[in-house]
Amino acid sequence: MEEKLSLIVENTVKKILAPYPIMPAIEVVNYVREAVEKIVFGIFDLYSGKKVSIDEAIEDLMRYLATDRNFSPSESVRFVGNIGKDIARELNLRDKETLKLFEIVENAVYKAFDAYYSCRAKIFELRLKEKDRDIEILRRIVEFAEKAEKENRI
Repeated sequence: MEEKLSLIVENTVKKILAPYPIMPAIEVVNYVREAVEKIVFGIFDLYSGKKVSIDEAIEDLMRYLATDRNFSPSESVRFVGNIGKDIARELNLRDKETLKLFEIVENAVYKAFDAYYSCRAKIFELRLKEKDRDIEILRRIVEFAEKAEKENRI
């Protein structure tokens, strides 16, 4: 079972990193792999009846995807949904079992959406603060130039 889940992890990581012409830094690859691994194994544990939380792993993956311009918001969240499909396919689940798994995955997708949106809102907020700083710097430059011009006239 662990081999099948590990295969799902590797395939998902490859899909996430596929748009890059060269492989990102090993730290980035490990970050993505760790988040995906926690999600895949966490979803399986939840399906098996264990009480685990995958919220932090979902937030980590969405934080990365929210900063990646290669994927749209829907594509980013879709990675979590596709994990459920991959698990169902690998385990050859029947109808009732698939429904149980998809309920778990559906909740994970909702959490992924919330995490993605939260990250994008934070990015927007940081960009807005950066623009405000730029405006303040420009204001000071103009003020300094006007003061220097007045001093030169005297």
